[in-house]
Amino acid sequence: MTLPVGIRGRVLALTLTLFALAAIVASVAVPLYLLHERYDAARATAEERIDRYRRVASQRAEHQRALDVIKARESSRFFLKSAAPTLAGAELTDLVRPMLESNGARLTSIQPTTVKDDSGFRLYSLNIGFNATPAALQKTLYAIETSLPYLFLENLTLRATVPRGYKPAPNQEPEVSAQIEVQAYGPKDAAKAARPATGTAVGAGGKS
Repeated sequence: MTLPVGIRGRVLALTLTLFALAAIVASVAVPLYLLHERYDAARATAEERIDRYRRVASQRAEHQRALDVIKARESSRFFLKSAAPTLAGAELTDLVRPMLESNGARLTSIQPTTVKDDSGFRLYSLNIGFNATPAALQKTLYAIETSLPYLFLENLTLRATVPRGYKPAPNQEPEVSAQIEVQAYGPKDAAKAARPATGTAVGAGGKS
């Protein structure tokens, strides 16, 4: 191949020189530009994170006041005291049984307490059966629902103990057979949080 000479040759040489210079500049400038963009993005992310931390830090006093208010209300009294599943299950049983007896209900069955994790707490469930007159049943359910720690009624089943059309003797009320599930929340032991607790029997009980 014969290269042009004269003016055309000089123009071609100048053009090739410019292309070479442009390639050299691009090979240096493009990586620098990409690196600059990367560092700008990292700096923007870091500044945003710092601003978020500053906002959180500025609210620390407000959060502390809210925590103090909660502590002042003694919120722990609304939960079972023990974090150990066995002890908390026994505590729930010891709470419910006297309520039945003191309000005229007659305990017929009690199942072992079960426990499962629920939103950072432990939810304990106790299934019990008892017979009671309508008045005693009303008092018993009211006592359970208004107790401290908080107890919750689930799956209430009522059955008549006498046939339809039964006429009781004067001043006597027929009893109703009730089967209920009483639930209560308790603190969660962080040291044992990894253990599977769902549906585990934690209290001793049986028909009495």
